[in-house]
Amino acid sequence: MKKNTLITLIVVILVIAVIAVGAYFVLNNKNNEETKTLDINSAGQTFDNSSPFNELATMDITTDLLGSQFGINTENVENVVGKMPMMNVQASMYILIQAKDGTVETVKSELEKYAEQYEQQWSTYLPEQYELVQNRKVGTVGNVVYMIIAENAETLEQEITK
Repeated sequence: MKKNTLITLIVVILVIAVIAVGAYFVLNNKNNEETKTLDINSAGQTFDNSSPFNELATMDITTDLLGSQFGINTENVENVVGKMPMMNVQASMYILIQAKDGTVETVKSELEKYAEQYEQQWSTYLPEQYELVQNRKVGTVGNVVYMIIAENAETLEQEITK
């Protein structure tokens, strides 16, 4: 009887150990993904040198524009890099917002709200530009929230998420 109890106890301890080790690796991988960082200045240079942004008449997106035009609370922002069209004949733009710790989801929500308004704005105008806005890429990399509207949005997104 003692031998069966000892075997049962060993099996229970092994099962608990396996669960603990598995939980450690799951949590450790999740933390590694969350700490991924993106140098938005470097990414902005890459975007600026890529089509369509190297061909369009654009203007810089500044912190001031985040509040006034994008409706983003600038108190949640450390830095911003981006380009937007100077005239309303092109919809292509990109924006990379470095959010302060703990505000990523808030900034992303505010950017998504702007993106919906931007889509509404283009819905009755140039169909090919409207399609670009509909196919926009919005996401996060670490504490950076981004939106990319361009013909090659998926390729540009891959540049910053790899």
